This record gives sequence, C-alpha cells and structure tokens, in this order.
Amino acid sequence: MTGRNLMTVLFLVGTLTSIYGQKSKGSRTPTDVQLSGLKSAAPTLPVPSGPFGIGRVGYEWIDPSRPDTHSANPDGHRDLMVYLWYPAPRTDAGRTGPYLPGAKQMDANPEVQRRVGDEFGAGWGLIVSGDIVSHAIENAPVARSPKHFPVVVFSHGLGSVGFAYTSLIEDLVSHGYVVASIEHTYTAMAVVFPDGRVVTPHQEADPAGLTPEQRFQRMQASAGLAITEGARDEVFVLNKLTEMNDQKTHEFALFGRLDVDRVAAMGHSAGGAFATIACQMDQRFKACISLDGALPPVAAFPEYGKGFTQPVLLLEIDHSGQRRGFDDAQEAEYMKKKEAQLNACPIGSYDVVLKSAGLNHASFSDIPLLFANGKKTETGEALYNLRTTQAFTRSFLDKYLMHGAGGLFNDPSEYPGTIVKPYGH
Repeated sequence: MTGRNLMTVLFLVGTLTSIYGQKSKGSRTPTDVQLSGLKSAAPTLPVPSGPFGIGRVGYEWIDPSRPDTHSANPDGHRDLMVYLWYPAPRTDAGRTGPYLPGAKQMDANPEVQRRVGDEFGAGWGLIVSGDIVSHAIENAPVARSPKHFPVVVFSHGLGSVGFAYTSLIEDLVSHGYVVASIEHTYTAMAVVFPDGRVVTPHQEADPAGLTPEQRFQRMQASAGLAITEGARDEVFVLNKLTEMNDQKTHEFALFGRLDVDRVAAMGHSAGGAFATIACQMDQRFKACISLDGALPPVAAFPEYGKGFTQPVLLLEIDHSGQRRGFDDAQEAEYMKKKEAQLNACPIGSYDVVLKSAGLNHASFSDIPLLFANGKKTETGEALYNLRTTQAFTRSFLDKYLMHGAGGLFNDPSEYPGTIVKPYGH
C-alpha cells in the first residue's frame, strides 16, 4: 500500500471504535466486581436457526514465515489461537459449553479484567462464572454429512475477541459452515494460550518531543502494520487449513472435510479491513464480507494491489445523523470514493445499509444483548438486530459458497428500512 490516502485509511482503522463506538468511558457499564455482588439474570443467546449442532476446537498455530517483533523471545514467530466452529450432530440438544474459554485466566489478570469489563459490562462476571454459555460443545463429533463444508475465516474488531460474535458464528455453523475464528494476537483485548500465557494488546509509547505531524506519522505506520498483519493472519489460516485438510493427523477431526475451494473472508470493524485486504491479497477467497468496516472519511475499503477478484458485501448500519468527526466536504468526497470502489468490485457485490431501533456498531456481536441486562425492549431490539445481520450475512455466503439464490438481496422487505444497492462491473 502506498500513498498518503491509503496510509490514512490504515490509521482510521484504529479509530473506528471511537467514531462509531457503542460505549464510552462515560457510559461504562459496571462489572460484577463493581456491582459489589449484585447479580443480574444471565442473558441467553439465541438458538441457532439451522439443522446442525455446534462443535468447537481451539488450536495454537505458529507462522514460521513471520517473526514476532513484540515477543520477548528474539526467535519468536507470529503465534495465534484459532478456534474452529464446525457442524456437529444435533444429538446434544440442551447441552452447553463455555462462552469464552480462558475467561478465568483473563479475569485473574487485573489489566485484562479492566478491558473485558469495558467490552462485556456486567455480563463479564456471568461469563466467568459460567452462567452465560454458548451452544458450542468442545470437541464434539463432526456431522457425518455433507461430505465437505464451506469455510469462513473470521476476524474480530479492534480490541475485541472472536467469542464476542458467538451468536453470528453459531448461526452460520448451524447452516453447514465451518468458521475459523482468529484471535489476533496484540489486536485482541487478550489471547489465552494453552501454556497459560495471557497476551494483551501491544502498546508502544511515543518518544518524547515529537511534533503533532511526527506523532501522526507514527500512528499511520503502526496502523498500517497492524492491518497488514491481520490480513496476513487470514491468509496464513487459510494456508494452515488447506495443509491440515490434506494431511491426516490425529489432532485434526476435520481432515478431508473442508472444501477449501469454497472459502470466504469476513470481519467486523477493523476486522472487516483485515478481511478486505486478505481478499485482495489472495484469490482463493471466493467471497468477502466487511461488517461495518468502512473507513470514512477516506474510503469504503483499504486498497491493495489490483483490487478484488471476488464479490464483496459491505454490510453497514445507517450512520446518517451521527457525529462523524469530519465536515460536509469530506463526507461528499468519501461518498464519491466509496461509490467508485464499490463500482470497481466484481458484479454481484452489494452495499447493504441496515436501519432499525437500537442498531449500532456493536450489533453484529453479542455485546448489545449482554448490555441489555434482561430489559425487555433492549433485549428485543438486540435479538432482532442479530437476526437481521445474520440473515444478510448468511444469504450472501449461501449465494457464493452454497450456490443459493441470495433472495434477501432481491427482496429485503422482511427487514423494513434496509437499503440494498447492487454493484460491480
């Protein structure tokens, strides 16, 4: 990536949460610790809508081609936790699994506890205690049919974790997808490894005496490295899945069951930028989804090489009327750039703008449901918005990985207020 505009795009990835963020420090919801023992009712995640049960297994994968420049070990290499969520027989109805493996280790670290308190609010204590659960069964048997499953490589947002998107992931898996959810080391709020390490985000203080322009340049460079690293994580995970799918090993229950010719890249917020760069890097991704990952006031997508060869879905919320942090002239220039980028995508690409009560940047995740804290109106809005985002995501993936009709893109009337615009050349 070259040019000041592209570097600005990369910088803005790191500011998405502050521009669109669902929570601010002034409106922080207290954790169970702060509530001094006051217990709330545990929220229940929606039951996945498809015919399959949910299995889950975690792997630590090390990329020998990339040094880990933030590790205390000078010989360290890029180290990731990747969780595979996969279709399982629906014979364990009623069984549940932990919402977030490693929650107790995170909670024992004061720095991490503060971060997860911001992310999950009062629900964090319920996650640690096991009162909030997922439908995923650890190491469940793999569904016997179909013979092969399409794959979605997923990236969480900046400072989040993949488990915050459990409802979205479980719904896809229940319809026959394998989802490889990456915990992006140094980007996630915390990553727990099998040896007990809890790795937090990398933060590097600016040297003293920098001018504002120098500080801005450092932030640009840092954001550029972070987004490129995230995209390379997605490509590495696709490489690893392809390798393990072809080599029978006792540790890989999905040997021979992955259809690596039907793979999509998907991400939310900054993870959407990871996914869109990964798709431009690697044509093996057959579809690309950015969940509210546009980069105003510069562009809809960061740009790499010759652009996209696969159809792209930009699924975003209606940001009209929100404080955007830039003026009308910048807004007009952004809309012009966004239109040009979407028109340059392959035919079959879409920009879908969602509009409904309670919808915000976090609505692709479980966070609004957890923050609803059992309140009827807020819970109803969060569940509706989860269903909406899941429906459009699945319809797009079905169209390009399952040979479906993608009917929602022809008639979105089931979700009033939604605007669907087809693009492509």
